Amino acid sequence: MEYESYYTSLWDQVQRPNEDERSYDDIHAKLAQFSAAIDNSNNAKGITREQWIDSLAVAASYAAPGFEWTSSETRALADRWIAEILTHLDIDTSDATLTPEIFQAICTKRVKPYFGSRSGGGQTSQQSYVLINSGIGGGSKSLFSDSDRWRKQPQCIAAFTWALRRIRDKDIAGSISYILPVVLALVEDYDCQAKIWGLRAAQMLLECGDAEFLRKSGIASVVEKSTRECLVFRSEPGFGAELLQLGFECAIRLARIMYLQRDDAKYTAHWWTLTERVVANNMYVSDNIAANSALCEQIAPMCEALGPAIARHLRPLVGILTRNLQSPIYLSPPICQLHLIAMKQLEALISACSQRASLYSADIVGALAFSWSGTHHKLSSDMNNVAQARELALRVLRQLIQVSPEDVDTAVTRLYDARPDTFSEWKEMLTSSKHL
Repeated sequence: MEYESYYTSLWDQVQRPNEDERSYDDIHAKLAQFSAAIDNSNNAKGITREQWIDSLAVAASYAAPGFEWTSSETRALADRWIAEILTHLDIDTSDATLTPEIFQAICTKRVKPYFGSRSGGGQTSQQSYVLINSGIGGGSKSLFSDSDRWRKQPQCIAAFTWALRRIRDKDIAGSISYILPVVLALVEDYDCQAKIWGLRAAQMLLECGDAEFLRKSGIASVVEKSTRECLVFRSEPGFGAELLQLGFECAIRLARIMYLQRDDAKYTAHWWTLTERVVANNMYVSDNIAANSALCEQIAPMCEALGPAIARHLRPLVGILTRNLQSPIYLSPPICQLHLIAMKQLEALISACSQRASLYSADIVGALAFSWSGTHHKLSSDMNNVAQARELALRVLRQLIQVSPEDVDTAVTRLYDARPDTFSEWKEMLTSSKHL
């Protein structure tokens, strides 16, 4: 069996075309055939450790989720192959944790050759990063080739993300020169799909990397600069909402790593800047339900970080949330989910600055009433989350009663007088709260 030529041909099977769609129908057959072949001890005897590691990278490119060629069936076959390879590398198959040697070998053979430093007059984070106390400068220029072959062969990204997820936390620092250039190259790329892949890899780095190391080495700062352009909604179908969601998730995690003291002026200024990004994106997401959901979901973390200081942006944030509650909840499950998200953010907003939020109690009650009325529509009875939406509306209303009882009393009474059947529960809750 020509082991190396076989897995190399399987690696080349995945190639992003420029124009025509490529069929991956025979991938399943090749994976199954190869998995069966290496189960045979006679075939495995002549395979070197280097070949086992290289074939692990190839198998990983089919096992990583989130790529168009990695269906659940393909991943299952690739996982069978990986389990067999790991035994030959003396790695526990239960968690498949990779040593620095294996991780770096995968990157050297199957990742670095497909990435390159940028050309042109502008200097990016990727080209200029310097790791403090690491002796590493110049980033990707010294480590990577001068081509962007990953555009046609994105399986290198799949292999990289699979391996990155399995490296130990303590080994991140020693392997950072293999990790950071790939993350920055993808995040800073113009292509939405590349940015999404890069943000996912950045999340892995931020999740498993030691926060103090990321902060003191300057890595967190470099990644933060690199991800700034991901905080703008892009309307490409299938990418805009996910890019917005991942961009803000990374930005929030980076802020928590970089800024620790609430009494530091930089802390408040940075979180205000992130909040301004949420507000600014509101004019671009339009009626995209998924993008609105992704955007609204960022408000609660801002409230948690800023506390009463979120009041600086209270008016536009209330406007974003109340506007989204005025979409007819009964039209579709995604709209119902948007209502749930918006009401949870309202809870966080009111808790963060209750006294200032009371100034907008009439607007909030009006938006809650619109959502509540929609839950009584006959079309809403088929949606599972309607009951949860009703409970959340009552919870937000209870919060408002605590901070602005007179305004809420006036608004609820007016609603009940107009539509007693719809708002009877609100009236009962208002009455009971007066006796507490």
